[in-house]
Amino acid sequence: MRWWLAPLALAGLLAATAPAGATFSIIACDQDRCGVAVATNNLAVGASVDYAQAGVGAVVTQFETNPAMGPKGLALMAAGHAPADALSILLREDGDFDGEGVEARQVALVDAKGRTAVFTGRDAMASAYAGDRHGPGYAVQGNGLAGPAVLTAMEDAYKATRGRLEDRLLAALEAGQAAGGQSIGKLSAALVVRTPDGFPLDLDYRVDASTQPLSDLRALVERHHAWQAVIRADRAARKGDTAGARTALAEAAQLAHGWDRVWRRAARVALLLGDAAAVRDYLARMAAANPVWGRQEAADPAYRDLVSPADAASAPNPAR
Repeated sequence: MRWWLAPLALAGLLAATAPAGATFSIIACDQDRCGVAVATNNLAVGASVDYAQAGVGAVVTQFETNPAMGPKGLALMAAGHAPADALSILLREDGDFDGEGVEARQVALVDAKGRTAVFTGRDAMASAYAGDRHGPGYAVQGNGLAGPAVLTAMEDAYKATRGRLEDRLLAALEAGQAAGGQSIGKLSAALVVRTPDGFPLDLDYRVDASTQPLSDLRALVERHHAWQAVIRADRAARKGDTAGARTALAEAAQLAHGWDRVWRRAARVALLLGDAAAVRDYLARMAAANPVWGRQEAADPAYRDLVSPADAASAPNPAR
């Protein structure tokens, strides 16, 4: 190589190996419930990017992630710092984690009072498209995006969606993807929501590597709701609330995605309700999803007068 070409070659090599960030996220608090939803083209985004604490707030650290910022940001807000003050401290004490400084950070914080703060460093801002939008109780931010429409769509979807915080966060993430999402593809997604009651009402779901991470994430969230619904059905049945139990069972069946554990508990609830047809239906669904466990469950003496193991195992596979 001629000596005068060496600097150009080196510059080209550095450009080719420079970080290619592409992440979009939403953080929000709804009263004491706080959460994050995030998607990226990298592996296992939920392992280091999203942080939340009930009654305190949520933090996301992306582009070149500094995972210390999550727990530290939550601790600062829990100690009474407003998000803007906490952000200033995080940036001042960044410590050049992983050889990168604040120019490579995109950080956002929201607290339970609805206050927000967002920072996008120079390097992150230089990606395909980077920016943020925020309002009372939420902030959306991203880098390496198809364009500003991604963040606008996320904000609009979050504000328009009604219901649980996790449903609003997921709707925002899906809207961002539908508006173009990341400019260099997709691989992982995550959603975390922390509640005052903690487990099992908390959500912490991750899709670490998938061609359709948001579809997979929605299926996980819906399974979570299916399990909560079948628990409600069980409690209603034990209280003699037949109508409430049936309504909750219908919700669980709609969201189960073939989860054998939901069908098993639904069969037990139907048994409490004295609904033999529903017992046989749920056992058939369980057997279709998991033949071995389905046969074991159907063999339980509790079902002796309702269904045989052979009948449950040979039943057709119902939808969902």
